Amino acid sequence: MIKSFYLYLFIFASLIALVIYVNGRKYQEKLEDQVQSLRKELYETDQERKEALSTEVKADYENSVFSLKGNPESENYLDSMGLEASEVEALVRDQLLELNIKEGGNPLVPYIGQGRGFRINDTKFINHKWVLANFTDNDRWGDVVIRYDINEKKEVEMETIKALLFDKNTNN
Repeated sequence: MIKSFYLYLFIFASLIALVIYVNGRKYQEKLEDQVQSLRKELYETDQERKEALSTEVKADYENSVFSLKGNPESENYLDSMGLEASEVEALVRDQLLELNIKEGGNPLVPYIGQGRGFRINDTKFINHKWVLANFTDNDRWGDVVIRYDINEKKEVEMETIKALLFDKNTNN
């Protein structure tokens, strides 16, 4: 009788071990599937983040190459004159906008505008000597590259280097 008790106990323990093994295996496979799906999701998210970051970095790089801020040569030049990039931008931008008030439009735009003349709308500082501006007379528009110098008295001298006029009636 004791032998049959041990035999039944052994069979019962074997069945319990088998059930635990099968359930453990299923649980392990389920966890492995979850880990794989999370890794795939993380990889896709990481790729999207890298693409977005590379686009931002590229845009920041392009903006810093052609600007006063972030351009070491321009910053060194302005520092030697005792000026800050934001101060120079404000001085030049104010001067450009003041010239818009003149009769016939802004004299830095070498074209004759209709009505009130051409006015400069927006500027992009290329470096410590040049600024790119767009202009319009509400009918035609264009871009102009302006060279500027600031003297010790913080007076701004400007001259037009090149201008380009677009006309809505022609394809330039």
